[in-house]
Amino acid sequence: MTLPEVRRHRKAVPEKAVPQSDRFLIGEAVAAQYLSCSQVTFRKWVAAGVIDRVELPGGLRRNLFLRTDVEALAKRLAGRS
Repeated sequence: MTLPEVRRHRKAVPEKAVPQSDRFLIGEAVAAQYLSCSQVTFRKWVAAGVIDRVELPGGLRRNLFLRTDVEALAKRLAGRS
């Protein structure tokens, strides 16, 4: 395949694409460590809807979280103290 052919086969960017700055995903363990809580507590927050998991294309769900969501939660928790 030549370069022009590769470009024709690329998929279009979806309208509701996540901005480039928000594309950094972190795992459950890193998020819990960043928030200074246990993974068990973090999982309870996820189950309660305090923070949302990222749903990957095809409906695949993994315990991945947007960096900006974790930082926003950290700010909310810091405001409580």
